[in-house]
Amino acid sequence: MKTNLMQMNPPAHRPMLMAARLGAAAFAISCLGLVHFARSQSGLTQTSAAHDAAGQSKEMLPPLVDLGPGQTYKGKEGGLYPEGSNVRPAAHDAAGRKIAREIVPLDANGNPDPVNGKIVFTLVSVSNAYGAWHRGDEKDTSTTFMTRANANPAKNPKLFIAYGFEYQLPGGNRGTGDPGPNSIFYRTLDHALGLQGLTPQQVQIVWLSMPVSGRSWGINLAPEEMHFPVDAQQSKLAWEEIVHAIHVRYPNVKIIYSSTKGAMFMTAVGKSEWVGGPLEPFNHDAAWGVKWVIEDQINGAPDLNYDPARGPVKAPWLSWGPYYWSYPDGTPRDYDGFVWTRADVAADGLHPSLSGLTKYATLLLHQMTTDPTATPWFLKPGAPTNHPPAIAKAASVAANPVSGMTTALSVLGKDDGGEPNLTYTWSYSGPADVTFSTNGPNRAKDTTVTFRSSGRYTFQVMIGDAGGLTATSSIAVTVVRP
Repeated sequence: MKTNLMQMNPPAHRPMLMAARLGAAAFAISCLGLVHFARSQSGLTQTSAAHDAAGQSKEMLPPLVDLGPGQTYKGKEGGLYPEGSNVRPAAHDAAGRKIAREIVPLDANGNPDPVNGKIVFTLVSVSNAYGAWHRGDEKDTSTTFMTRANANPAKNPKLFIAYGFEYQLPGGNRGTGDPGPNSIFYRTLDHALGLQGLTPQQVQIVWLSMPVSGRSWGINLAPEEMHFPVDAQQSKLAWEEIVHAIHVRYPNVKIIYSSTKGAMFMTAVGKSEWVGGPLEPFNHDAAWGVKWVIEDQINGAPDLNYDPARGPVKAPWLSWGPYYWSYPDGTPRDYDGFVWTRADVAADGLHPSLSGLTKYATLLLHQMTTDPTATPWFLKPGAPTNHPPAIAKAASVAANPVSGMTTALSVLGKDDGGEPNLTYTWSYSGPADVTFSTNGPNRAKDTTVTFRSSGRYTFQVMIGDAGGLTATSSIAVTVVRP
């Protein structure tokens, strides 16, 4: 048994999502706006979620953050930023900090208004992220970014965290890269802002989290071209289009934080309406496309210029947001120990479960409350220092070894913001998948785990506070007769 604090580097960020309970295949098509050809990296057709996970080993799909200087994936440099680094280059970071300090409340016309104005932070995404933002798993919203941020007494009272695209208008989600007036995506987003008493001119910060592959989701790659780095290059084109569209539609946006998805486990088998996927490695590979867009801006690409002193402004300042990819087999990331398992993915295999959504929100909260490009506008002036939660009672199991199909796990944290504000997300590694009776909310400090197979399992619980700071506790459990 052990306890430890998960260390996080503020400039280099980490991951979570949503489980919309709709018909998996039909919803997935409308959610993504494209169809993928289903192949593993070896080129073999996927036959089950278990096969998907088994094929995504530590060696095959490494996270960007685990590839340091000199390390590559299929010949392409890793790291979130240039030269295999997970830290923003000093000059780019300094520029972001300066921009953050200049963000002030705006009125409905986009003019500074320190008395009645608002600093609007919204997301540009679809179902892969709005669950983490504020919808939860459609049953529980207690662990979402919006719920926890708004409950944080350190939050800037001038900050308005706005929800965005949720299919409020008919027409799907086409047009993410189209800044024109007929884009159903941005018309819907504007509609959502209006419902909250906001205008497009008030939006200044965006969390961009999209499942992209193919230019603007409208052009699908031929099956023989759906491999790295071609798929990542297409994602780069799509991400650039979305960045430019945001700049046109929301002219006062100063900062965009970008995130790609964590590992999903959907299979196309038995879904005749699907040509395939979206299966890995596409969520994995898409991150390289985002990396390359951010690097282009860092390297001075004119079409991504954010600095009026260097010429016409074509884009907001870009940075990585939380990076959510980790090894699909549950192996902790070398970089920070972050764990992602099948338990973090909903039954449809396409969206995060409640625990996955909680992880997404926790890592986003952590960045917003610690990153110097966010704290000047996210936190109120003079906000007290947030301290990470601690372990009051380490993770424990009702009986060890376990004889039977189920057992009870428990843990207890403590925090300066109060224990009821803590979230508890359980992860595991072992010979087979497990399920939890509850995972993510505060009540998950006491949960029941169900096993499918005997063997040795390791459980880790991540305890998160309202500011996204975390502590972890682990326990090994042996199952002798499931």
